[in-house]
Amino acid sequence: MPITQAESHHISVLAGQGETTTLRTTVTALAVRENTTPGAVLLACRDDYHQTAAHMASKAGQAQSIHALAGLFGADAAGRAAYFNIANRFSGDGPVHTALRHRYLEPFRALVKHGADPTRKNRFGDAWVDYAPDFEEGEVAGVVEAYRKRMDAGGL
Repeated sequence: MPITQAESHHISVLAGQGETTTLRTTVTALAVRENTTPGAVLLACRDDYHQTAAHMASKAGQAQSIHALAGLFGADAAGRAAYFNIANRFSGDGPVHTALRHRYLEPFRALVKHGADPTRKNRFGDAWVDYAPDFEEGEVAGVVEAYRKRMDAGGL
């Protein structure tokens, strides 16, 4: 039985509410039912606009949900990075854009730590630098600079 839209929506709601224990349990149970990994479940769960539970957690300022979602990928760094870079099909916003637009620095930091690319632009050309004035000087730039150094060193 494939994962339903209602199940996908439930995962997003749990992430947005910061219900990390129930989030982990729900995703793990779906993975067992579908005979797949929790990461594969998360990659399959998106709405019609391709928004994910990571987008919902970013919109609600739930950094702990971002960490919980990342943990469900285990050692799959490539899958985790792919998940945290899924863009809304209308605006091109990834979860990093969503976190910054809603002025949440901690979810932004968590996303970048777990593989989201803060340098990507959305369809309107917006990037991290467009949101930086909403934060204390250097806060967002510091996260981006650390990301660039990590990428230059060959890390995810």
